[in-house]
Amino acid sequence: MNIKMSIVIFILLSFFNIGAISSDIVSAQNSFNTLEMKVKDISEFQENGVKLQYRTKNNIVNETCRIKESLPRNMDLSYKDDGNDEFEAYNSDFDINIKIWREDVYSYVEIILTNKNPKYGTKYLKDILKNIENSKLENTQYFLYYEGTEKGLDSDYFTNGLVSEYNIRKAQLMKISNGYSATGYLNDGEKINFALVDYDTGSHIIIGTPIIFTTY
Repeated sequence: MNIKMSIVIFILLSFFNIGAISSDIVSAQNSFNTLEMKVKDISEFQENGVKLQYRTKNNIVNETCRIKESLPRNMDLSYKDDGNDEFEAYNSDFDINIKIWREDVYSYVEIILTNKNPKYGTKYLKDILKNIENSKLENTQYFLYYEGTEKGLDSDYFTNGLVSEYNIRKAQLMKISNGYSATGYLNDGEKINFALVDYDTGSHIIIGTPIIFTTY
């Protein structure tokens, strides 16, 4: 394993093993946002994304219309029908893929928002999709991820307390064919997953909660 790869793995594992935590970081979302910002410091942003999934008794046609009406108008979205109750909404920064299917009395919905602009974090993306929520939705779940390419690192910077406020527990590291994958838990028990993957174009750092829902 080369020195750069070793440093990256050490930094990421540090997130999972430091014992102290600030009392004002009280939710998985806040913990992931802060972790995302720190990982962004050691990587070159590629993309991030949020997946929302739920079920509703609304029929497919009505739910499709409701989703389109719920997305913020100031996003200036264009729409593309992909067929089979699947469509896309997109602008220069965001791509939103929406799938809806019917099983018995429920319509099941999966919405994936992908962002290529480093200006926007996953919290901002989640807030966009929260506009779709209402009291009729059931089994609502969110999945978040960040992906970046590894860039030059200063190991001393990370060993002088940068990650000392984290208490991500039960880290388990596994070697995979082209890098490493690991799991752990945020301060309130939310599961988190990260991967360090080697491609021909360089090393990629990917973090997600509760899982990484994109392929790598």
